Amino acid sequence: MRALVLLEPVVRNLVTIMTALALSACGGSQNPATQGSDRTIAVVNGDFEQVASDGTIAGWKMMQHVGPPSYEMVIDADGAHAGHGAFRITRTHEQVYGSLVQDFDFAESLSGEVELSAMMKTKGVGPEGWKLMLVIADTPVYAPALTGDSEWQHVSVKATLPANTRSLRIGAILLDAGTGWLDDVQLRVIAP
Repeated sequence: MRALVLLEPVVRNLVTIMTALALSACGGSQNPATQGSDRTIAVVNGDFEQVASDGTIAGWKMMQHVGPPSYEMVIDADGAHAGHGAFRITRTHEQVYGSLVQDFDFAESLSGEVELSAMMKTKGVGPEGWKLMLVIADTPVYAPALTGDSEWQHVSVKATLPANTRSLRIGAILLDAGTGWLDDVQLRVIAP
């Protein structure tokens, strides 16, 4: 019985370590990697090369405003900017928004400015547009909207981090009719 009592802390530590490793592998708790004066934050599946058999996209959450499903959200193997896949969203029924997001929780607080960049294109997107977004402390910051028909272009959005920032959300949001594509998503913290 005494041997089991002695093993309990070891097992708890092992479970904690395994959980931390699993979270870091799937985008849970992350620490930015240092690159020069800027720090790159690893975006899980930012190139959209991974898709599960059930249609989910590794590392990302597909979301829409309330109501019945109103968007087709898939990995497009034929429409990639680079590699073998890109994310594609098409509004199929009138709806307020559809989006793809990824959440980050950090072990240490961040400071400075954060920049999200990606390659994006559109087909038949209405005036509200297809936008890249950062959400910091529940406040969204958007890149300028892409509308109409546009070829692949580099899009970015920056925001200043409030003191003691420990989490943020990145993504793209379709606020109108049409189809938007997203590929090569990158996130970095710019040193203050």
